[in-house]
Amino acid sequence: MTNSPDRDGASGAIETPNCAGDDLAELARARSQAINLVQWPARVAHSYVTSSVPERRTDLEFRAADAAFVTQQFADGVALEMRLPDLHLQFLHNGKPVPHVFDPQERSPAEAEAWILVELLHRGIDREKFSKKLPYAVAGLLTGDAEDYAPQACQEGLGQLTAWFGKAAAVLEAAARARGLDKAHIVCLPQTLDLVLAPLGGAKSIPLGFSPGDTENSEPYFYTGGAATPASQKAPRAIVSGSKLLAQGDAARAAATLLKMAAA
Repeated sequence: MTNSPDRDGASGAIETPNCAGDDLAELARARSQAINLVQWPARVAHSYVTSSVPERRTDLEFRAADAAFVTQQFADGVALEMRLPDLHLQFLHNGKPVPHVFDPQERSPAEAEAWILVELLHRGIDREKFSKKLPYAVAGLLTGDAEDYAPQACQEGLGQLTAWFGKAAAVLEAAARARGLDKAHIVCLPQTLDLVLAPLGGAKSIPLGFSPGDTENSEPYFYTGGAATPASQKAPRAIVSGSKLLAQGDAARAAATLLKMAAA
């Protein structure tokens, strides 16, 4: 299972978040910044990861203990992560952070790309293989030097986003435990920032997921029926607002409700 802190207490209690209009607007700004920056790990993964089927190579592991989105390893133990709430980028080697953190505040996409290329060079990785091309489309991505990233302008929203991901991870982990899946991890789909369960060892997948919100649903929500992928844009079968699900009081109850929805 994902290594997560005891953020919910011994009882698994989860606090219902505030979903007022101002909070959702701030959350949307934070989500936009996060989606923009998480594409750098996705680009690195698309360029270098070879250990899985092509359409899954950009999937990022969500490590709830660190609120980090991490690529699969490549080039003998190298990976790239993005952490909430500051959206810093950092390379890892065999799971351990290496020096030189990229702070995106008032830095442009061109500067982010240059930082990645230098870090690849330092690790003896062929920079010519790096490509900004992605296997999916994301509207509104910043490019070049035209505009800088500004996570500090939406710190409150990034704090909310971090809290939402922690609560969502607790519910998805509880759902996996209820199905007897001790070997499962939580994957982030970088094109949307959705979280989904990814069982290991050939276990059957559980069609559950979490979205931090989108253009159609401004409030974060849970869903059943699977997430949209580059190969399939099919919408989830059923959704439930995050605040409604979490109002049940603890992760186990919320997970049970979600599993019932999936079985319906």
